[in-house]
Amino acid sequence: MRLLRKINFHYDGSDTLYLLGDYGDWGLMSMETILKVKEMDEQYPFVHCVMGNHEEMFLDTLHSGYRGGSDPGPQALNWLYGNRGRGTFEAFLSMDRAAQDDLTGWLESLRLSFDAEAGGVHYMLAHAYPYYYDVQYSEREALRHRTDALWRRLLIRENPFGAYRGDRHYDMLICGHTISDYYYQQLRLERNWPYRKPAQSVRNRIFRGEMFTDIDCGAKCMDFVPEENEIIHTAALRAQLAALRLDDGESFYVHRPAAQSACIELPSVSVPDLHLREYLQDFHIPAVHFQEMAAPVLRQAQEAAKKIMGED
Repeated sequence: MRLLRKINFHYDGSDTLYLLGDYGDWGLMSMETILKVKEMDEQYPFVHCVMGNHEEMFLDTLHSGYRGGSDPGPQALNWLYGNRGRGTFEAFLSMDRAAQDDLTGWLESLRLSFDAEAGGVHYMLAHAYPYYYDVQYSEREALRHRTDALWRRLLIRENPFGAYRGDRHYDMLICGHTISDYYYQQLRLERNWPYRKPAQSVRNRIFRGEMFTDIDCGAKCMDFVPEENEIIHTAALRAQLAALRLDDGESFYVHRPAAQSACIELPSVSVPDLHLREYLQDFHIPAVHFQEMAAPVLRQAQEAAKKIMGED
């Protein structure tokens, strides 16, 4: 909701909102978020929600018949533990049967893609990869294309519409699923990277490819600071929730408040200023020289910490 306020979203029907899936799991308020998205989708005709792979894992677990216990099976295990869906599932089990059925029906009704046009540019919006509703698929093909739409990870130079044989024209895919920093890292592996160095930033940014734009900036990790897993901890510090305005291409972000992100642990060294010379005597280093050398380093460390904890 903070991001919608930041972009000054209008609820009078003059704006359209597309949400690209993965509404739950990982975060501390997973079920609350899912229910809020459901409420908006049902209340406003200008809010459109697509299914993500986390919604599919949720449904796969329910369809497997698992309702808690000691034998979850492979589908439930993948969601509950491999993709941190346990909190979502426990919240679901605490709901009454009518609420469970209502939520399940909404999840099953989610589309895999939407088309949109803005400024003469024709977009498809999907979680991971295009799904075409104007193409007739066999049952087997429909399953494969559904899996692609929810799970496929695009190659950095890939044309996502290359296999399309329908009558419509698409200029750009807007998707999520893959945290955008993955593509910035891929850019650094290209041979001409020194001449096309991607912009550096403390936090994740939307990735704009040639025919797709990835807006997943790792928001799922925002609740995991501090985190025992160093990779997830770093991802949480970089995580943002992103929005892209199709009318003009402007991007918007929200992230953890600086006070919540201030989890960088520096070595604890207590050296009172009044006793600095005594402390340095054992090292035979003139205090004046030490201070001269330390000052620039301290300034750089302070500036770096400010950027990490306070960048908007």
